[in-house]
Amino acid sequence: MEVKLGSIGERAIIERIRRMYGYGWPDDDCFYFADGKRYILLKTDSISASSHMPDSADPERIGYFLAAINLSDIAAMGGTPRYFMTALTMPRSTKLSYLGAIERGISRCLSRYKTRMGGGDLKEGREMNFAGIAVGDVDRNRMIRRNGARAGDLLCVTGRLGKNAAGYYMWKETGQKKWANMLLDVEPRIREGLALHEIGATSAIDLSDGVYSSISQLRRINKIGFEIEFSRLPLSREALGAAKRLGIGIEELALNFGGEYELMFTLPENRYERAREYMKKRSMGMTMIGRVTKTESILIKDGRRISIKSRGYEHFMRRR
Repeated sequence: MEVKLGSIGERAIIERIRRMYGYGWPDDDCFYFADGKRYILLKTDSISASSHMPDSADPERIGYFLAAINLSDIAAMGGTPRYFMTALTMPRSTKLSYLGAIERGISRCLSRYKTRMGGGDLKEGREMNFAGIAVGDVDRNRMIRRNGARAGDLLCVTGRLGKNAAGYYMWKETGQKKWANMLLDVEPRIREGLALHEIGATSAIDLSDGVYSSISQLRRINKIGFEIEFSRLPLSREALGAAKRLGIGIEELALNFGGEYELMFTLPENRYERAREYMKKRSMGMTMIGRVTKTESILIKDGRRISIKSRGYEHFMRRR
């Protein structure tokens, strides 16, 4: 029987593609190559109408989201975004004003993070599908990768968790525009990414697929485990409200959904207090949510040690 993509999932598909090319490119948020004393960072990410663009969402918010999710991976490696390009596919019935709003959203995000538009491509197709390409750079001695975590390191995140998941589930429940916009309300943590080297981070990843998926990826790369303390999680008020109203477990919203593009990183325990003060003085938030271990991944909640089995969001494998 022919194997379907939905039966094996995104991670296994990527591994097959790696073997097909016989090329072991780095398993990081961006591809990179050396250019003198710096690395050039390259990232591409795409969104489609059926999976990422609620009908009721503002098109300008969709454009901003497209740019932001690409810049987020530059941030996760401690880099500075420089250029951005797009490849947009739209039906011929699309209104010109809709395209204009998409471009305004992209432009607003790029202006905010001092990134130049480098052009792109526009094609006709049956469904809207937007792809972005981000180009950035980082000094070679300042780049943060996924493979530096060690047992004993602390596990930290920026921002608060679960807001975008709350937006999704509340939009599905009510159909209201404000919730659709909340789903797409993300900011690339560029300043926080630039601070990772300064505070001594040993590894980093963005939370596009959720905390559980991210620790699964870090665990595979570093051959380690994690202990997450539920009581330490910086839960958003939107997630707490949605969990109560809809009867959804807060763990699903804060740990297993993704789509929020915060940064998760590790750093030695003896650097934590200094790192927290450094971030606080610069009005950047970080929260320690657990630590790196030598064994399996555990969620500690209400005195119980719960084995983490879920891998978070994964394309082709799971549908919400």
